[in-house]
Amino acid sequence: MEMDTIVVIVALCILALVVVGLPYLLVSHARLRARVTALEVELGAGERPLSATAINQEPAPKVASTGPWVRPEPAPTPPPPEAGPAANDPAPPRAFVLNGDRMASLVRWLGENWALAVAGISLALAGVFMVQYGVENGLLTPFWRVMGALALGAALIAGGELIRRRHGDERGATAGLPSVLSGAGVITLFAAVLAARALYGLIGPEATLIALVGVAAVAIGLGWFYGPVLSALGLTGAGAAPFLVGGSSDAPWVFYYYYALLAFVGLAVDAWRRWAWISVLALAVTVGGATLLYLGGAGALHYLAFWALATLFAVLVPERRLTPLHAGNSLSRRIMAGGDFPEFPTRLALAMVALSSAAAVLVAMDAGDVLTIWLSLGLLAAMIAALVLGTSRAPALEDLPVLPALAGLVFVAVEGLESGPLWATFRAGAARLPETPAPLAASVLMLGGAVTSTLFALRMRWSGGVVAMILWALGAALAGPAMALILELWWQPGDVIGGYHWALHVIAMAGLMVWFAMRAAKAQGQEARLHVALFAGAAIVLISLALFVMLSAAALTLALAVMVLVTALIDRRFDLPLLGGVAQLGIAVIGYRLVLDPGLLWAVNRASLSDVILSHAGPLALLGAAWWVMAPRAGHATRVVVESAIWNIAAIFASVLLQRWLGGLGAMGHAGLGLMATVWLVTAMTQLYRLQVGGRIMRVLRVTLAVGAGAIGAILLAAQAVLTNPLMPFMWRKEWVTGPAIFDSLAAAYLPVALVFAMAAWRLGHLPRLLRRVFALFASAYAAWYGALEIRRLWQGRDLSVSGVSDGELYSYTIALIAVSAVLLLLALLRRSETLRRLAMAGVALTVAKVFLVDMAGLAGLVRVASFLGLGLSLAGLAWLNQRIARHMAEPSA
Repeated sequence: MEMDTIVVIVALCILALVVVGLPYLLVSHARLRARVTALEVELGAGERPLSATAINQEPAPKVASTGPWVRPEPAPTPPPPEAGPAANDPAPPRAFVLNGDRMASLVRWLGENWALAVAGISLALAGVFMVQYGVENGLLTPFWRVMGALALGAALIAGGELIRRRHGDERGATAGLPSVLSGAGVITLFAAVLAARALYGLIGPEATLIALVGVAAVAIGLGWFYGPVLSALGLTGAGAAPFLVGGSSDAPWVFYYYYALLAFVGLAVDAWRRWAWISVLALAVTVGGATLLYLGGAGALHYLAFWALATLFAVLVPERRLTPLHAGNSLSRRIMAGGDFPEFPTRLALAMVALSSAAAVLVAMDAGDVLTIWLSLGLLAAMIAALVLGTSRAPALEDLPVLPALAGLVFVAVEGLESGPLWATFRAGAARLPETPAPLAASVLMLGGAVTSTLFALRMRWSGGVVAMILWALGAALAGPAMALILELWWQPGDVIGGYHWALHVIAMAGLMVWFAMRAAKAQGQEARLHVALFAGAAIVLISLALFVMLSAAALTLALAVMVLVTALIDRRFDLPLLGGVAQLGIAVIGYRLVLDPGLLWAVNRASLSDVILSHAGPLALLGAAWWVMAPRAGHATRVVVESAIWNIAAIFASVLLQRWLGGLGAMGHAGLGLMATVWLVTAMTQLYRLQVGGRIMRVLRVTLAVGAGAIGAILLAAQAVLTNPLMPFMWRKEWVTGPAIFDSLAAAYLPVALVFAMAAWRLGHLPRLLRRVFALFASAYAAWYGALEIRRLWQGRDLSVSGVSDGELYSYTIALIAVSAVLLLLALLRRSETLRRLAMAGVALTVAKVFLVDMAGLAGLVRVASFLGLGLSLAGLAWLNQRIARHMAEPSA
């Protein structure tokens, strides 16, 4: 392995000398000769010598170019008189792109010169098949077969170079012909070297690598003087040569580095010629070839090394520097603030970083062993470190480290979801002997998240601009905590290394966030407070996670409420409104725990009364304190969320207490379903209440949650009406009313539902009027239903499904209607509400209709007289009260 390493280093040094030194000397010599010739001509003609600017400019072509890859040359523009010396040597264009005009030019050129293209392909195939000719006929020894192919390749290159020197390559009748011949020669040389190694075993891997480097150097040198046809043919042929030659190799890994060098060749040529599409072709050919090798079983280790080298070349070579200096707009700034699209080198680097990150994840997911997974994660870690530390002077690449960091988080999550090898090896540690050390996978992953956050925080101090600093701070506040959350959700390290030790890991990450917050607090300004809020919020989330690992269900819910209160206190003390997002997240988790996990079933059936009080009354009191602390932020989104959470938890607490008082969930029937529906309806109304604040995305999310929770509540109410209706037995099951009169299961089943709808109609003033009227209608309907059932219970007892209606029950309904109408009239008087007055008179009309259509049929004698006398007096009193109310409402209010 040491010898292989030395050979690779020597080969790369030779290639660097050829790429940088030889082309520079040749071009400098050519420019010097052109300047001397121009001076001699002017001096011989007796004219004034040309300026340095005019000498450096290339003469305009006399014949228009017809090739598809020739760069358009604008007419020379004289520099302004006041221009300084720096204007005499303009920098090469940066915004070079592959556009539709060049593609159209390529199509036109192929239509006119298709014979030349076919000739190039035929010559290239001739060189490749010459290598295989001896195999089929056995005429030459392997050595002379390879030598013949090398001779043919050299002859083709020599012929192309001879034509180029005499007639040129990009103009005239021979345009493209030298590139075709030389490109075919390069392909033949590649094929000969690969055949010498793969087919005949004449040379070892080291000599193969050196020979390939030599051919690549020849291609680079030729690419300086030829048009892009040669580069395109050379890249395509060199990429296809390993598959066209055939045979087998005992060291297939060497071809990964062959493709990496080929990528360097294409990028290096295009870095000076600025064709753009050659860079894309180089990367496409090499990535495709290396991927085919990997799919063919050439190994994952060197495949990852190929991606590391190819990505490094894609970032550095187009800029022709050892450190990235990509200027212009980045993709994130383009999305958030607009402006120009990122320049071509930036887009090239972005694409390769994204592809290499995806490749590392795919290799890790496809791996059957733990070592390959760690190597893939190592590649992602190396990319993060290199991009964070190496792109500080390249503002256009500021968002690239996010891609490998996100890829690492995605892989860790998928590994846990799919029960991959690394996850299985780690989980197997749960069955280890006590004296056996715990597996370190979770610890290493947590360390990786902490290092990533540290690198992002370090880069935040170097970055220029407010937006860039905020983005880096956000990345630092998310990378490590996100890793901790993913591990807890899908790896559950506490089951393997112990809850206490895992909680220490999380607390250590929280300590890192606190340290970041303390460092950020030393700065001044609004941006510094924003950074402090981000890091403090991350620390609070991690502390909550550690409590989640260590505490019981009731204690955890109480701890989350404590964290919300602490967040409100920090916000009030240090003016960090961004922490409101953390408080809202904590409130969402509290609601999730009270409703789903451990949820209502735990609170009703399994938890002790003290745990129920601790997990419900405790958060209720703490959130009330937080609401009071946040009084200076009245109307703020977080305070609205806290207020709605107080109502939500109070309703859930009351529902749980009622269910525990009435009995187990299965024995409650209509009461149980009604109380369960109440919880979901309160959840839906809470989300509707929070629509007062938040942006468009949050509004869509909250409406979605409200619809979902409301749908669950509606299903429970429908089941209550059909399966547990006290009036109608369902199949053989009869529903009995339990508890004392008035305060019985009927009250638990229907009054909370009516109360929820009534509160929604009253408090949700920001909703459309029609929806609020619908809520009021539902509230009235459930209240009336409860009243009717309670009256029947008073006359019929626990079984409401008995047939028939007694006279006393019938009269009770009439009295109830009159009483309700009177109450509505009084409310109309107090609130000066025309709507309530009309509802009261509608109740009176309904009472009259009931008496004449229903009650009169069962009355006779003095009972009938007394009944109608009482009804008449009551109606007369209500009519008089209605007139007084109408006159009072007509008067102007004081």
